[in-house]
Amino acid sequence: MLDFFAGVAATFVTIPLLGFILVYLISRFIIKNNRKSFFLSVDVTTAFFLIAVHYLLLVIIGKSMLWLLILILILTILFIGYLTWKKSHEIETVKVLRKSWRFAFLLSTVAYFLLLLIGLVQRIIITA
Repeated sequence: MLDFFAGVAATFVTIPLLGFILVYLISRFIIKNNRKSFFLSVDVTTAFFLIAVHYLLLVIIGKSMLWLLILILILTILFIGYLTWKKSHEIETVKVLRKSWRFAFLLSTVAYFLLLLIGLVQRIIITA
């Protein structure tokens, strides 16, 4: 049973878009609200995209850039917190973290597809 869950987790890390689609379809069936299902899918699969970006960087560059990913996440939280404070002179921690997490989804999704493309091109050039 543990092997099954490890395999599913490995699949979602390798192909996070598949995880996004599955979470969306299952949550849409249960919640019956497209918007809530979409945001739940975003919130759940952000971690998969971040881990996938880490491993793609590890394969392409050859060394871990996890520190850089964590630094970008921290700077994103600080920047969104600063913008929230400038706008309303108050920081609502839950809203700042939610916005930062969703922004991390956008960044990691774009980074995932860029790194996937770079990795494919790199492998084609190396083997050619």
